[in-house]
Amino acid sequence: MPLKPAGDIRELLRVGDFIQGIADDYKVRNVFDDSGYKTLLLLKYFGLVKIEGRQGDDVLDQKTGKHYEMKTVNLLNAHGQFRRNPGITTCHHVNTDVITRYRKVEARIIGVFFGHRPARIYEMPTAELEQFFSAWEKQLTTRTHINNPKIPFPRVVDLATCHFWDKDYDQCFT
Repeated sequence: MPLKPAGDIRELLRVGDFIQGIADDYKVRNVFDDSGYKTLLLLKYFGLVKIEGRQGDDVLDQKTGKHYEMKTVNLLNAHGQFRRNPGITTCHHVNTDVITRYRKVEARIIGVFFGHRPARIYEMPTAELEQFFSAWEKQLTTRTHINNPKIPFPRVVDLATCHFWDKDYDQCFT
């Protein structure tokens, strides 16, 4: 027997259209895919815009011309289970060109989410990442790329500036 519609989705569609309209202003083309909603929150919080495309830096401060890398991490995994120390991802093909590009950005913005809610938002200055860049360069002496090396979450907590802090999630960071 085929399914029968059980509910009216028009209210969800109105809310979705409203959120996507805001996202379009920040060049987030589909706010509901690929961490788009989380990215939109970070862009709006700092007044940044997304740089089009999948290659290169992630976001731009149009006032200063400075570029930033942006990452979101969820304290809940795909099964809804809590992750205490999630690694902060980089990219699937870190090579010397990627490291050179990473060194040129102003900082890495890291949004730590509990589901769809931001728990903390950090800004990690590029200089604080040099230890990782140097270690990755050593690894690249014996291979062409590194698959998604991670920045340890405790290092972000210790070295980055925390711009947003929702105390409701403090238990996640102890």
